[in-house]
Amino acid sequence: MKMFGVGRFEGNPTSERHRMNESPIANTLADWATAFSVENVRNNVRHAAKRCIIDTIGVTVAGSRLPTPARVCAHVTEQYGVGLCTVLGTQVRTSATGAALANGTAAHVLDMDDTCYTGGCMLHGSAIVLPATLAASERCSRAGANLLEAFIVGSEVEFALGWGLTDSHYLKGWWATGTLGAIGAAAGAAKLLGLGAREMATAIGLAAIQANGMIAMLGYDAKPILAGQAARLGLESALLAMQGNTAPARAFEDRRGFLNLMNEGEFNRTSLSDLGRVWRLVDGVAVKRAPVCSAAQAAIELTESLIRQNGLDRTQVSRVRCEVPHIVAISLIFDRPRNAPEAQFSMTFAIGCILAFGRLGPEQIYDEVLGQEALKNAMAKVEMVEADDLNAPEILERNPECARVTIKAADGGTFTGFLGTPLGTPANPFSDQQISDKFRDCVSTAGWTKEKCETVLLGLWNIESAHSVTRLVCGDADCTTP
Repeated sequence: MKMFGVGRFEGNPTSERHRMNESPIANTLADWATAFSVENVRNNVRHAAKRCIIDTIGVTVAGSRLPTPARVCAHVTEQYGVGLCTVLGTQVRTSATGAALANGTAAHVLDMDDTCYTGGCMLHGSAIVLPATLAASERCSRAGANLLEAFIVGSEVEFALGWGLTDSHYLKGWWATGTLGAIGAAAGAAKLLGLGAREMATAIGLAAIQANGMIAMLGYDAKPILAGQAARLGLESALLAMQGNTAPARAFEDRRGFLNLMNEGEFNRTSLSDLGRVWRLVDGVAVKRAPVCSAAQAAIELTESLIRQNGLDRTQVSRVRCEVPHIVAISLIFDRPRNAPEAQFSMTFAIGCILAFGRLGPEQIYDEVLGQEALKNAMAKVEMVEADDLNAPEILERNPECARVTIKAADGGTFTGFLGTPLGTPANPFSDQQISDKFRDCVSTAGWTKEKCETVLLGLWNIESAHSVTRLVCGDADCTTP
């Protein structure tokens, strides 16, 4: 979580005149985005984007079965009506903005979607950008290659802003997934809609002046709903820009704009010049194994490993102590969660599931599970503490969400380990086979047949060849128009 030397927008006349000579951030992003072509990008960038798309569609389909997305889908059906766009995991077809809202909510409800580490500003990208670009693709009858291109644009715009803001934005209480996700979604949707640089900048500006998201929503249905709202806001901003509406060119730089109000004026413009040279889809995205906050992933994997490697009986574990850095401690805030949304931000729940059930999967993310005596007893054995040595800059720069776990067995044995890069992180990535297997596991929970699963999966790995995005994501048998 490296901090950079950055300027502030504090009204100094000299600095204000200097900044007036700089191209507005929205224009810089728009110029890059409109010039970008997927045909000219390296294969590894396209491949990384496909991995994210496959993973996100899988977790969206799985998430669609949970109560919050089901309620949002009912809301969308009532308020947005029937349309051309797919609500994944359901038979519902609705308007583009309605689909973006529903799919964004479902994509994030399991908290099993990917995460990006960008200069310390940790955020979710795909769960916001893909629902917006997918809905825009279906609305405009675009091909798979167009969706891939727009997804790359939206993701890289969001990640570049995250890098420029550093970790200070998140630490001030802003949920970067919501604030920056809407802007990335706007850029991606505008790319797919074929907007020029001027209209693209307007879409980015519209999203920026409306962007929101407060970390106070952790542990509530509001969190996945906000992900859906960010996807909807981004798409709607692009649609409004396409109609000729305007937005401030300096939505970021204005003294009453994004940077001053949401980050005390701090921004590192190097992140903008890195666009097209540094690909954060390739080097910065982490894929999750378990449906809880990324802050718990290292401790989960390490606990499983210590139990397995030492031949321990999980039911005979008497104590588990998880030592973590500050960023993990402030993310996993519920020691005794009362419901499933709180449980996804609870180390005691995550490790308790390993002790009680032997795994932590989507089937545990229900309120009823918290009432089971086996889980209650297991959670009572778990403690999480912040460790000063894990806050050392040399550790955090490489392992921002690391963990040290100590297990005490009933027979008195003690076993300790440290894990900085759990499976799925950029330094220890999933294989393509593991991405496919996770997709299969996710869609099977929604009752997809093996034939449908393999048809969609093969199509997504070959997304550039798809003529219809709708047929690509739902299978030919489910693609009748409303």
